[in-house]
Amino acid sequence: MTMHKVMPTTTMKPLDSVWLMMETPDTPMHVGVLASFAKPGSASRSFYADMAEQMRAAQVVSPWNSRLSRGLSPGMVPDREFDIDYHFRRSALPQPGGERELGRMVSRLHSNPLDRSRPLWEFHLIEGLERDRFAFYVKIHHALVEAVNGVSALLSNLSSRSRVRTANPLWSQPLTDHDNDDLTAGLNSSDLAESLDSIASLGKAAMGIVQGAVRPGERNSFLFPRGTPRSTLNRRINSQRRFATQQFEEQRIAALAKATDSTVNEILTYLCGSSLRRFFKEYNALPEESLIGVMPISLQEHGEHLAGNAIAGLRVPLGTHVGDSVARLDTVKEAMKRVRKDRAALPRETVTPYVLMRAAPMFASQLKGVGQFVPPLFNLAVSNTPGSEKPLYFNGARLEAVYSLSPLLQFNALSIDCVSYAGTFNIGFTGARDTLPRLQRMAVYFGKALEELEERVAPEEGAA
Repeated sequence: MTMHKVMPTTTMKPLDSVWLMMETPDTPMHVGVLASFAKPGSASRSFYADMAEQMRAAQVVSPWNSRLSRGLSPGMVPDREFDIDYHFRRSALPQPGGERELGRMVSRLHSNPLDRSRPLWEFHLIEGLERDRFAFYVKIHHALVEAVNGVSALLSNLSSRSRVRTANPLWSQPLTDHDNDDLTAGLNSSDLAESLDSIASLGKAAMGIVQGAVRPGERNSFLFPRGTPRSTLNRRINSQRRFATQQFEEQRIAALAKATDSTVNEILTYLCGSSLRRFFKEYNALPEESLIGVMPISLQEHGEHLAGNAIAGLRVPLGTHVGDSVARLDTVKEAMKRVRKDRAALPRETVTPYVLMRAAPMFASQLKGVGQFVPPLFNLAVSNTPGSEKPLYFNGARLEAVYSLSPLLQFNALSIDCVSYAGTFNIGFTGARDTLPRLQRMAVYFGKALEELEERVAPEEGAA
């Protein structure tokens, strides 16, 4: 009789497990990162072939070589049949290799769910970008990523020096383990079991939430706050995605913030609302009430443990109901002040229960057959991730832009994600393909909103 060695199992963190529970064929729960690089001027003709060979030959470490365990309790076990050629793929764009062709390829790649029988990630080396450039597209399941997105994981793998030629691929280094910030840090086995039981009970709690949601007045409760209009963004979605990008110099945003006595985040939030207003007015689909964005929150300042993979977020009106641009900015600034006040009031010693409680209505909205009866908590997700202030390189290739691609929940068809990098803001628009068929227009309107506000607040020529 053949004896098989028992594979060690790593228990998955409670909040990470929620992302697995919410995943359906229409709502794959993976995050993505798109990074474009300029090919080094001294690169040889075999640059891409050499880079691909080096990346395939690199050692693969945990959790990159681990798959989901089979059983009721989620966990990770080493994959004895790991195949690097499945996870690392080399592709080329059709001519002319512009942003349109890149966006189409990434949209298609981001639409496909990850195979749960294999380690939950893919890495695509994309050649053929115009102006002698190439790109990385990385797809990682949200259950593995210790943050709102995977940008920090990718950037930590790059070098600040252009002469370094020994950079290892992402899968040769473990994901950062925030032991001091982890929700499970310091928990004993009984505490962990209690947390897992709490997650398992989310289904029952969600059903109760759904029943309460349809009662008059319940929409103004803590879990279902008043003021989120049903919009095009809150229709049922499928797994197909579209992705669009926009990039600005940080100086332009900072100059507007100074001229209007605003913060950078307030200007970025204003631009989100302004682009959405123009986009939906074009389709005669703009709600009378302001669209609501949900912003992920860091609880690090308010408790000993950080919900690095938390689903909780704070709601902020985007001012889409206000016609005048300056008045719209004032509306956003007032809303952001309330958001900061709410964030400062978060409890210090109840981080885990708080996050689980905020996750419950979102989980309820994903339940088949009842999700459409849950009032929308928000219309879209909005995030701003700090990247690197200095230029970064991969084997001499300079990183030019980096974008985050978010997972979409059922009845929430859009996420707008900003990443700051080396003096630029990189805006990624992840949308449901059938709900938002012309997503690139939203990225264009983002730029037009910036130009409009610059014209409104710019000092008159010749003024003293």
